[in-house]
Amino acid sequence: MNIKQMLIAMGCVFLLSSCETISATSVRSLAMFSPENSQCYNRQRQSNYFAVDSHHHFQPFRGDAVPFNKLVNWAERAGVLFVNVYGIGQIYTRKSGCVGERGCYTHVIAPSIENDIKNANNYVKHGADKVHLTLSMTFADLHKPDTILANMALLEEEFGDLFRWMGEVNMVKAAHFDNGHQAVSMDTIAKWQPFMQVLQEKKTPLALHADLGDNEAPLRYLPLLEEVLTRYPDNDIIWMHMGISKELSRIDPSLHIRTMQKLFARYKNLKVDLSWRILYDYYFSFPTVNSQYVEFINAHAERFLPGSDFVASKNKRFADYKEEVDINSRVLASLDDNAFRRIALGQNYFDLLELPYRAPEICTTASP
Repeated sequence: MNIKQMLIAMGCVFLLSSCETISATSVRSLAMFSPENSQCYNRQRQSNYFAVDSHHHFQPFRGDAVPFNKLVNWAERAGVLFVNVYGIGQIYTRKSGCVGERGCYTHVIAPSIENDIKNANNYVKHGADKVHLTLSMTFADLHKPDTILANMALLEEEFGDLFRWMGEVNMVKAAHFDNGHQAVSMDTIAKWQPFMQVLQEKKTPLALHADLGDNEAPLRYLPLLEEVLTRYPDNDIIWMHMGISKELSRIDPSLHIRTMQKLFARYKNLKVDLSWRILYDYYFSFPTVNSQYVEFINAHAERFLPGSDFVASKNKRFADYKEEVDINSRVLASLDDNAFRRIALGQNYFDLLELPYRAPEICTTASP
């Protein structure tokens, strides 16, 4: 704790004329996002971190997770007040009869409802007073669409309407091709109709991990995404990570941006997720490239959602989560006020889920 923080913590009994202001502008609360709130958000004095983490894995690929209450506390400490609680769409399978963690997992991944049930049970047991949580269904096996409605019904029977989101689910994830995963076929996408109809009726967004391509063919899998968008135009689709992955680290930014522009023009139901630090590491960390993306995001501010893509395996600490929030918020600091309010402060997220919250307006330079 530095001297300024000590003074604030001690009630500002010493001579620090700006103490009250510093205290007031350093802490976020849900009250700031009430429709009745009339105070503006001062970007020069308040955090540039996103207030909404729409992509947070409370469960890991294998093994135990950070305790639920600790994760909620970490979000609050980081100034993140709205969190999408994901499990993991596909987890590593355990060896039969194996006890413990070491050596008990195969290299094969498979969809499972286990993590969704864990998250829901933790939510029911612990709740969250100072952070708004949305539960997401991550179990869906897009290769076996006939299994999805039954599991949706199971969760609804057990937990009512707690689950208001579906994802992250894998349509094509090259990182897992060696773990038994493969891209979903066009023919299979056509068979999604029953569960997509229910998602549409319930206004439940679908968050898809859909690699755009790889370094050899940057647009290799684009037809799969377009098939989904064309076939299901009334479903809200969130495209994870702008289609970028470790396997697509060298796409020409101009080609990437032109591709997204065409998608936005054709498909009004498409939104894009800005989570995962690979976007920063491979693209946003380069000033010239970053400026191209900032201009594009500003021009399509209503289409983007922020997130960390943090995976809460039990060895993680608050500093790890804070780092992911920081890295994934850096591009947001460069956005114009409209885009910052819609994305970082969450107005897009509130509109999408019809939540009773409103992002505060951004203070003008003349505002106190």
